[in-house]
Amino acid sequence: MLKTYPAIFHKEEGGSFWVEFPGFGGETEGKDIEEAMKNAREMLESSLAAYLDEGLALPKVMDMSELTVDDGFITLIQADPSPYLKKTKAIRKNVRVAEWLVRLADCE
Repeated sequence: MLKTYPAIFHKEEGGSFWVEFPGFGGETEGKDIEEAMKNAREMLESSLAAYLDEGLALPKVMDMSELTVDDGFITLIQADPSPYLKKTKAIRKNVRVAEWLVRLADCE
């Protein structure tokens, strides 16, 4: 389930960024743009999963043309909250694996 929301990236002195998602509480940061993008996606995924787990309606996607920023930029972040959902249960599957892999797993 892919969801896309706008994120506001604010540039700090020294090249770091802090990121906010309009409509969501909280923020995240990164020491550079790559880390900020990764953290923004993880934050969005976990926030969406929390809404879904609680049975709450997801926040409305804001129109990017209504957003402004003076110290950075606005971009869309796409996220899949599925891995973070609590409603995942373990299921048993019988499979064949190499003997060395079984020995390796037994050592762990």
